[in-house]
Amino acid sequence: MGEEQERTFACLRPEYVGKFQCDGSVCNSQCCKGWAVDIDGPTYQKYCTIEPKTERKKIVSRIKYKKQKNQFIVELAKNGSCPFLQSDGLCKIQKTWGADWLSNTCTMYPRKPYLTGDLFMMALTLTCPVAAKLALLPRESMAFEEVPLPAERRDEMIRRSSGRLSRMGDAFIDVQYGAISILQNRALTIDQRLIVLGFFLDQAGDMVEAGKPEQIETLAAVYTADDFMEKVPEMLDAIDFRVVEYVKSMFGLIEALYGKDAEFHGRERPLMYHVVHAFELEEEEVPLNVLVEKYQKTLCPAKEKLHQEFGHIFENYLVNEFFLEHYPQKIMGTFVHNYILFVMNYKLVEFMAVSTAVSDEKGLDAEKLVKLIGHMVSSFDHNTEFLDSVAKDALKRQKDVVACMKNLLDAGKELSV
Repeated sequence: MGEEQERTFACLRPEYVGKFQCDGSVCNSQCCKGWAVDIDGPTYQKYCTIEPKTERKKIVSRIKYKKQKNQFIVELAKNGSCPFLQSDGLCKIQKTWGADWLSNTCTMYPRKPYLTGDLFMMALTLTCPVAAKLALLPRESMAFEEVPLPAERRDEMIRRSSGRLSRMGDAFIDVQYGAISILQNRALTIDQRLIVLGFFLDQAGDMVEAGKPEQIETLAAVYTADDFMEKVPEMLDAIDFRVVEYVKSMFGLIEALYGKDAEFHGRERPLMYHVVHAFELEEEEVPLNVLVEKYQKTLCPAKEKLHQEFGHIFENYLVNEFFLEHYPQKIMGTFVHNYILFVMNYKLVEFMAVSTAVSDEKGLDAEKLVKLIGHMVSSFDHNTEFLDSVAKDALKRQKDVVACMKNLLDAGKELSV
């Protein structure tokens, strides 16, 4: 008998994932500082076999079992760093015993996988600076590939998708295909693409609710056809941008993310400084009409210029997040509910970027924009109160998806990428 063939499973991922290599020198080992690191049971048992015993003690003594969390946690050093992080920016465990000795958490980050049906799907979170540059900076549209991956540790590494998503089977891939094709159509502005996406997801959700998910493939083909896309700008002429509601929404999202009267520190401080400076908020109370006037006069032109220069970065962000967070099933609710959450998060990222472009004396270049996006994604990921607040807001807005589009999206004032 020949050698037993290695078991593999199919993984759908953006092509940039295959180019990723962890490099602590680029990000100053950012993911090894300030974060609690979980150690799964099998990995902890492996550490208990380390020889010599003196080395074993050094490793195991820094790992504590937390009963309330029912898991092992690495005890951080006084400076907030992982105790296994060395002065050269490399991990002592990986450097000494190899990558196979890393915990599931350290093995996977910044990869975020999930399983739908029999297909494994994976992308990289933009909270990692190296991953963010790989995903966002290319000017060409993000491409995807299906690759075989070793089956070892498969069940330990995946996030199980919701039962509803799993039941959709191939239809979920049809939704993703249709949505990403719409988001990558550069004949339309970003906001126009988001409006078309909303109508597509609204209809796709109805098909799922009616027990006809197999019809989504045909729907996606209609929405991505060239003759349909050519008619979109004319179709969207009737959707007027409500700038007053938009400005109110953006400041409401900022309050939901950072809290009312929050004391800003760390990475939030420069971001909020730029909002304050861009809107001249040095006074305690600024009337809404003044904020709207400032947005129209200064921020609107800056937004158009930003999209001219960096539309590909915004597009890649949208595509990566849609795929990574398995929209339109990120949260419990309808496709439209998920869609509005997706749009609101994006518009806040865009708003902060435009405010920075207006306020920063040196402007906003590609590197600063990528860094800003990474910070915003990190804020979204680690602020559960914000997610709950925006999800509730999205639930209210989903009752009239067209009104929501009018309040958040501009059908005609952005310039094409």
